[in-house]
Amino acid sequence: MKFVRFLLVVLCCGALVFIVWRLRPNPDARVLAWMPEIRTAAAEVDLDPYLLAGLVYAESRGKEDAVSKVGALGLCQLMPPTAAELAQQLEVSGPPYSPADNLRMGATYLAKMLKRHDGDVDLALLAYRLGPTALARQMEAAGGQRAWLQDLQARSPSPWAYRTQILEARQRYAKRFQVVAPHPSSQS
Repeated sequence: MKFVRFLLVVLCCGALVFIVWRLRPNPDARVLAWMPEIRTAAAEVDLDPYLLAGLVYAESRGKEDAVSKVGALGLCQLMPPTAAELAQQLEVSGPPYSPADNLRMGATYLAKMLKRHDGDVDLALLAYRLGPTALARQMEAAGGQRAWLQDLQARSPSPWAYRTQILEARQRYAKRFQVVAPHPSSQS
């Protein structure tokens, strides 16, 4: 009889763990819930919305109240000085900034990084992650862009994995919406 009780307790606990596991928040679902706002923000700066969605996935997993260890905030994980500069440029009030405004500012910043790097998505994403000044300094210290990128790809962990995570999420979201999504660097 004790064994039967024990077995029932184990089965009930297992069922409870399974239910909790199945109901846990799904990062992709959180990001996809923001797609209307992501599309709007991306359209304002002529940015691929799935690239922005991939960035949101990598930066915050779709959590609007995300705060990083270094103080980056929101869906797009903007550092407060960058957010303040972008807010002034876009005439956004805050802080705090609404999730839609955080997306607008993140889209604007990513578009700025793309323009700064002549549409090179890899460099733009790495500049978003590291900061444009740090990126330039690291490339120079490595002896140029090619040497730096090779070194970056060989390291683990590396900001290159961040770039890969964004592009993989971009592909998932584009596929979900049945959009043919070539690598963004092949777009003009």
